[in-house]
Formats: sequence, structure tokens, C-alpha cells
Amino acid sequence: MPKGFSTLELLVAMTVLALLMAISVPRLGRLRDRLAVTHAANEAATFIQKGRLEAVVKSRNIRLLFGPDRFTAYLVSGVPGQSDSLLFAWPGPQRLGVKFSVSRDAIQFQPTGIGYGAANTKLVFRRGQAGDSLSTSILGRVRRR
Repeated sequence: MPKGFSTLELLVAMTVLALLMAISVPRLGRLRDRLAVTHAANEAATFIQKGRLEAVVKSRNIRLLFGPDRFTAYLVSGVPGQSDSLLFAWPGPQRLGVKFSVSRDAIQFQPTGIGYGAANTKLVFRRGQAGDSLSTSILGRVRRR
């Protein structure tokens, strides 16, 4: 009895494998888009909450700036002529291939946690067919839409 597979058996196996790949690859692409968008939205929500918490803990005004390549938080000096100091910075959603838009590019939190310009700020994340958005309230709450 010969060992191994016949050419016909190999051809049938390769055809079945090719059909399975043709079905699953587009779905995997959509899944990767969804995961990237979700990851970017979660990072932005965490960044906003961290900025608000820093304002309360440090009892200082904190300004958050949003850009596609970088999110930055500044400690507001409050003194005319003195520049704000960088508190922390995070990479933006662009590194994940996610397109990003925001209704206001800056939010400032008071030491009480209340936000200037935070009311109804909307952050939108898109990649391929996947999309997600966050909106903030004046109280600093972040909601996924």
C-alpha cells in the first residue's frame, strides 16, 4: 500500500482551503478595523479621564489638546506671559491607521473637575467600515455613542 497523498486529494484539499480563506479574510479585515477603532476610542476616553483627575489632584487647570498624531495635556500657568508646561502626552489614533476628527481641539478642566469647552465635545474615530464616537459633558463625563 503506497504512502502519501494523490494529486487529486491534494487538489481537493487546496480548493477547500482556498474557499475557506476567501470567506474569512474579508471578515478578518473588518474585525481588525473594529478593534483598532475601539482601541483608539478607549485610549481617548482614558486620556480625558486622566486629564480631569490630574486637574483635581493637582488643584490646577489642565488643558487637553487633541490631534490625530498626538494627545497632549498641559498644566495651565495662569500667569500672563508664562507658557503652559507639558504634563503628559500620548500617541494619537493615527498610529493605528484610524482617522480622527474632533468638534473642539481643546478642553480645559478646572481644579473642581468641571470642564471649559468640554460640553458636547465630540470625538469621532473611523477606519474602513468601522466607526465610533465619544462625547464629553461639562462635568467631564465621557460617553460612547
